[in-house]
Amino acid sequence: MMIDITRPLTESIYVYDGDPCFKTEKVLSIQRGDICNVAFLQMGTHTGTHIDAPKHFFNDSMDILSLPLDCFCGKAKVFDIQTTHDISEAELYNKNIEENDIILFRTSNIRFDGINSLVDYSALTPDAATYLLKKKIKLVGIDYLSIESSTSNTYYIHKILLRNNIPILENIDLKDVAEGIYKLYCFPLAIHDGDASPVRAVLETI
Repeated sequence: MMIDITRPLTESIYVYDGDPCFKTEKVLSIQRGDICNVAFLQMGTHTGTHIDAPKHFFNDSMDILSLPLDCFCGKAKVFDIQTTHDISEAELYNKNIEENDIILFRTSNIRFDGINSLVDYSALTPDAATYLLKKKIKLVGIDYLSIESSTSNTYYIHKILLRNNIPILENIDLKDVAEGIYKLYCFPLAIHDGDASPVRAVLETI
């Protein structure tokens, strides 16, 4: 069974502060007498469900087009960690994390509807990010706009993961997904020099 974990792109979708809003406009319209429908889209690279590439924080690193395609698919482990604080290294000790795993965090952010922002969202702590790096995971994802705490001003988590070529999948919708092992597909657009890209993220039960 395939489970879509992508946020639908609508003009009301919530975007990170400072990012461009999503807009769509009909360029050609059958209703207006044109031969077909064609739309113009305006959006940021971090709109909706998206993947951050190393280029997001490092000009000398890989852009989204340069990352190997096998970064974006593979065995994914969904961990359900419902806490009132950010996820720490200690909360990962009892999790079976293996080299090349894709790790997706289902958190208290499942209450996020994609439109109304959360003030107290769950993210990762720096020691949790360092732990995942030591485990040599392939990709990490979380169910909110950012894997970084809103109080962070150093962006340590983004930087330590992306500097080591671990892409970050953000704003996935896991409210209807149980903890377990799946196969993830989340291919980005082939954006030249792209710092990130929207994706269609899908889990397959195995």
